[in-house]
Amino acid sequence: MQKKLDVSQKHILNLIKHDADADGWADVSEQLFPVLLKNMPKELFLFEETADGYRGRLTEEGNNVASAMAWF
Repeated sequence: MQKKLDVSQKHILNLIKHDADADGWADVSEQLFPVLLKNMPKELFLFEETADGYRGRLTEEGNNVASAMAWF
């Protein structure tokens, strides 16, 4: 398990939290989807392909990290 997020991972975490719908899902572009699958910690993020495209959301642990980041 990765212990520290890099700057781009922190940015993605904040974008997904900010852009999430009522169920916590945010749309992800087709170009970005494979990059996120490969580079984002599985403990913090869920990504999936749907009939309408791609989407991502934070896990419970990801939401906890995002909430804690607000204090820093």
